[in-house]
Amino acid sequence: MLPGTRKIRIGVMGLGIGRWHIENYLAIPEAKVAAICDSDEEKLKTAVIRYGITKAYANYEELCQSDDVDAVSICAPNHVHASVAVHALEHGKHVLCEPPVSISTAEGEKVLETVNKYPDLKAMMAMKLRFSKDAVCLKTIIENGELGEIYYGFTTHLKQPAGIPKSGSWVTRKKLSGGGSLMDNGVHFLDLIWWLMGCPTPVEAFGATYSIFGSHSKGSTGDFDVEDLALGIVKFENGASVMFDNGWAAMVHKEATGMRLCGTRGGATLWPFQICYAENGVIVSKTPDLPRINSENQFRHFINCILDDRQPIPTIGQGVTVLKMLDAIYRSAEKGESVAV
Repeated sequence: MLPGTRKIRIGVMGLGIGRWHIENYLAIPEAKVAAICDSDEEKLKTAVIRYGITKAYANYEELCQSDDVDAVSICAPNHVHASVAVHALEHGKHVLCEPPVSISTAEGEKVLETVNKYPDLKAMMAMKLRFSKDAVCLKTIIENGELGEIYYGFTTHLKQPAGIPKSGSWVTRKKLSGGGSLMDNGVHFLDLIWWLMGCPTPVEAFGATYSIFGSHSKGSTGDFDVEDLALGIVKFENGASVMFDNGWAAMVHKEATGMRLCGTRGGATLWPFQICYAENGVIVSKTPDLPRINSENQFRHFINCILDDRQPIPTIGQGVTVLKMLDAIYRSAEKGESVAV
């Protein structure tokens, strides 16, 4: 770091996945974790000792109002994401928010309205999959027109039943999480494939949800009212469509993760990463040279956006659009028919 370079002071709210945020910020010379917050006193004490952070708060209002903090990482349970984001922005803090941006589209719109009131503040969704080398490489290939127009996408992420979250945690209670596997993991996969396709405007969705293993999970206390598997189809204004499934629990041989994009000139898969196209009337495939791809992770990107005064790649507005697609999937599952997004 050059002499005189400003350090961005981070406050991390929520010490579950927030510990991962802390460890990533500690690896960035231009960042300093200045404060942490959690309602669990033991988690606070442990983090203070482990990371040497002296400012510790029991509620997010104090963290957001602190003069020792420039930016806030929101890693708390889903149902408080919106209120923390709004409070942080109103007190002059940049925001990195774990998805979803909220558990309702109305709350999400309120966050977006607040973001628009403070254009000098950076507000970013923590969409980690967008920053992997293969995703960055594929995005460049698509934007260069090598695959032509992308008209169809498919993604899957299914785990075996043993990996289902323990019943009774906030993750398995709809009023706190907003949903199950779709809100937890599905949000990342839907966001990635939508972003790779150029973020087309969603117009219609069909979905179905299942809770086959959740109510019987180990340690169940009855507090499991979310899905353990969801599937959906989303149609976009430009005629393209996406189909996906995502589950905490399914009878699969092993964890299944994949993504496919079909274009008018070529196609691509992720996990494994391959590009295919027609050459002399024959379909051929290749694997791009990933070591040559420069990719900053989401934390470095967030810090750089603050320092360089540039717009983050995953915006809050995009987070709201993804939330609208998720909401439509849930509404469709309830009605048993397709719905408008």
